[in-house]
Amino acid sequence: MRKDEKREIFDAALTKALGIDYPEFLVSLSGSCKLPKDFPGKYGVRLYNEGIPSQSYKLLPSGIFSAEELEHIKRDYESYLAVFREMTDKAISGQRPSEEDIKILEEIILQKKKIKIESYPEEDNPHSYPSLHICIPPGKALAFYWVYWTWIKDISIKRCIAQDCSKIFIPVRLDHVFCSKRCAKRVWARRNNFRTINN
Repeated sequence: MRKDEKREIFDAALTKALGIDYPEFLVSLSGSCKLPKDFPGKYGVRLYNEGIPSQSYKLLPSGIFSAEELEHIKRDYESYLAVFREMTDKAISGQRPSEEDIKILEEIILQKKKIKIESYPEEDNPHSYPSLHICIPPGKALAFYWVYWTWIKDISIKRCIAQDCSKIFIPVRLDHVFCSKRCAKRVWARRNNFRTINN
């Protein structure tokens, strides 16, 4: 089995662990300069907040990866995850991308983007999906596509304002400032306790 094929297997496990349908996610990469309709926006949020879920490794077929290969893949993913988070932080804070950021995005999104449809869905089989060949690891590509669309504001991202929370989220309203009801209730409870003490 070739190295790229093993990477694609890990990508499939990673996206599944993050709750993304892999065939749909591959198809979403075929969009050009516009945000694809079915692009899984929450993928970037979950990847930023959770990193590489341990469930990813449990979903891998047994006997395909050696311990050395898995360690190499893990180091590679952790490396790109650090760059992904750094770029996302800049995008959320309103900073413009640096020349280095642009070079990375161009390399991944423009120069190395080669997608080829190798087979088409069977009309009489509702579970049949198009077979695509992508020359770069799809998980990495999707992460940086997500950063690109966050930078140009096609995906609106906020950071939770709770002091003890560093998560990001996709707001559903302009006044949406907490990543979850739990954070909102926790902040509200602290404010109420503070008022009670001062009164």
